[in-house]
Amino acid sequence: MSKTPAKPEEIDRIKSKIIEESISLINEIGFSNFSMRKLGSRLGIAAKTIYNYFSDKDELYLQVLVRGFYILHKKMEEASLLHKDPYKQLYAMAHAYIRFGLENSHYYNVLFSLDLPRFRDYVGTEHEELAYFQNQSAIKIAELTGGIIDKIRKKKSSKGKKNTGYLLLQLWSRLHGIVSLSNNRITLEVGDFKSVLNQMVDDAVLDLK
Repeated sequence: MSKTPAKPEEIDRIKSKIIEESISLINEIGFSNFSMRKLGSRLGIAAKTIYNYFSDKDELYLQVLVRGFYILHKKMEEASLLHKDPYKQLYAMAHAYIRFGLENSHYYNVLFSLDLPRFRDYVGTEHEELAYFQNQSAIKIAELTGGIIDKIRKKKSSKGKKNTGYLLLQLWSRLHGIVSLSNNRITLEVGDFKSVLNQMVDDAVLDLK
């Protein structure tokens, strides 16, 4: 008797579980030491079962990036839609970025902090198309933020010498620093970082004015 095919929602549930566990494992041992066998052991399933859903560890890793950037973009976009004024939009988006980084530290590390394969590493490989798609998912976040910054620059009487791209990198580096320092718990050595975190995020946006 043939086995009944899994329903789409069941397939999505299993793939999500595999992706979530792979994020934790990559954080612990890095991508070079990551394998389907080790992941299967963590999940309590055979490695060949994982291959039913992902062709290899690179496809799985790229799907992790796709999901992570999608979640972050959605949170930032939703935050921006709460306001019409571009300054308020940017404040809300910056805080959404910080919340994502603090509440999803494993995701954040894979997206932005760990030394992992990126799009250029997959150019010319069988995964180039998927890598390009995940790279575009990341670029959408930059375009969303850059669009708001551009609106702010146009509202100013004097735009100054710093272009939108520079201001985007300036803001991103500040926000990334806040998330990284907090997640690494380095700030515990010098005082209560959380009490001033919101003000630091606000100042990062304020400095763009």
